[in-house]
Amino acid sequence: MLIVVMGVTGAGKSTVGKAIAERLGFAFYDADDFHPAENRAKMARNEPLDDADRWPWLEAMARAVPRWEAAGGAVLACSALKQAYRDVLLKHASSSRIVYLRLTAEDIGPRLEKRRGAHAFVGEFDRLLAGQFRDLEEPAGALVEPGYLSPSELVERVRRRLLDEGHELRGVIHFAEGAPDADLDGEPTSELVDSLLKRLGPLGRVLLIPPDFTRSHSGAGELTRLLYERLSPKTEVTVLPALGTHVPMSEREIAVMFPGVPLSAFRTHDFRGDLATLGEVPGSFVSEVSGGKLDYPVTCAVNRLLVEGNFDRIISIGQLVPHEVIGIANHNKNVFVGTGGKDIIDRTHFLGAVWGMERIMGRAQTPVRAVLDYMSGQFGKSLPITYLLTVRSRDASGALKTRGLYAGDDEACFHAGVPLVQRVNLELLSAPRRKVVVYLDPAEFKSTWLGNKAIYRTRMAIADEGELVVLAPGVKTFGEDPEIDRLIRRHGYRGTPHTLSRVESDPELAASLSAAAHLIHGSSEGRFKITYAPGGLDRAEVEGVGFEYADPASVARRYDPTRLSPGENRLADGEEIFFISNPALGLWGQRARFSEAPAPE
Repeated sequence: MLIVVMGVTGAGKSTVGKAIAERLGFAFYDADDFHPAENRAKMARNEPLDDADRWPWLEAMARAVPRWEAAGGAVLACSALKQAYRDVLLKHASSSRIVYLRLTAEDIGPRLEKRRGAHAFVGEFDRLLAGQFRDLEEPAGALVEPGYLSPSELVERVRRRLLDEGHELRGVIHFAEGAPDADLDGEPTSELVDSLLKRLGPLGRVLLIPPDFTRSHSGAGELTRLLYERLSPKTEVTVLPALGTHVPMSEREIAVMFPGVPLSAFRTHDFRGDLATLGEVPGSFVSEVSGGKLDYPVTCAVNRLLVEGNFDRIISIGQLVPHEVIGIANHNKNVFVGTGGKDIIDRTHFLGAVWGMERIMGRAQTPVRAVLDYMSGQFGKSLPITYLLTVRSRDASGALKTRGLYAGDDEACFHAGVPLVQRVNLELLSAPRRKVVVYLDPAEFKSTWLGNKAIYRTRMAIADEGELVVLAPGVKTFGEDPEIDRLIRRHGYRGTPHTLSRVESDPELAASLSAAAHLIHGSSEGRFKITYAPGGLDRAEVEGVGFEYADPASVARRYDPTRLSPGENRLADGEEIFFISNPALGLWGQRARFSEAPAPE
């Protein structure tokens, strides 16, 4: 496609246009370079151009457009003040978009002060600018952006809006393999890993970033093992599990998830310290993507090992799967949240909670994704990151299968995998269920911080006044972190209005927005009943945070997870339930409720 960045003199067309072209992988052209010698001479004498001067210039660029498109697309910086000029420019374009950098004379004055002061013909210069505003015909249907914003923010705003419109943006994809009935485990995965390493070439130092044990079903453990096995004979390999706020992995968990990878290769992420700051996402961008609900900046800080480790390649490994905060998990979330600092974790989680889970889960374009993509595009370019992503689901026998495997150096591989996630990990039901029973494997779920996936991933499937029963034999705490555990116990899972009021009144909760987001996510907002049956929390503790309590032994006898089938079940006494054996593997929802938000891609 052709993107024309337009505006009056001094709007920043060339600066912003070059940045957009670099971000999207397009060629950049400046309209001033296409002026014939006669026009250049006239401008050098500070004589304004008239339309007779402009038509040949515009025609020359218009003739070049098909060539630019054939080469993969282009960004053109051009004042293009009148609609007639734009009509000529775009008459041969098969796909085009106008980006209009809007500024008032008051906005543009200060930035032109130096140029004006150094100009030999001040009066002519001022008249030229006044004439530009007089000639300006604002374009209809353009992407209109405030020209006073920083170039980096303007780039990310434009990129986001193009994606929202469904434009396919280019990127580096090493491979994209997948289908709903594919089985890529074993030899196919080995061959794809080998092909990736061949593409990356000789590597001296490599950092692997897999998820932690809470994503043991992701297939990332086997990928990490394969990468270590192939690299370690000639390469120094370090493994940094993406913990976020989770507790560090135990030696047993490491041995189970990453067999054959020595303990000496592992490092532990500390989200409160040991960080390097890369930059800041401005509050104006957060306001834009949140529809004005929030306007705080987000500091991008990651584990300093990524920045100071002098790695030839950082390989981020994980599973694409529906997620309550970002829409579809992994990709750059694994880096910027999994190895990120408290500010990123707190503020992105709160952004997702305020935007609303029903508008997020299972969708590729969300406010949180936009913030992390900003970090990737503006700060992550200095990090040599390659993404290796799985899509997994269960077959008819209940066995997990790798349905897709994607690798690339930017967002393109994520978008390549999204349609498969939405095919195999979203189960949309024709009608809501009165009773849903979820089993939490004790080896994986030890806290409600993680176990509340039972709530996040099923809430759209549960009928009003229905019930969710969570059988959680391994759950013994609320938070993974002692400080967050204390906040959960203090405030409970009591819905959005209650939580937001507590954020206002409790400075400690206000300083831990990820905890506040979790409290919102873990509530049914009073719409259905949540009954927890945990193995390590008593009745007083469970009821103290706003859940109903049930004895886990009694629940296990009635809803024996070894005897129930995924999906619909009718018990001996006639009770009908919908059973889910692992909520981390998908998203369940009533089709009508899910369609209240934009449909999946």
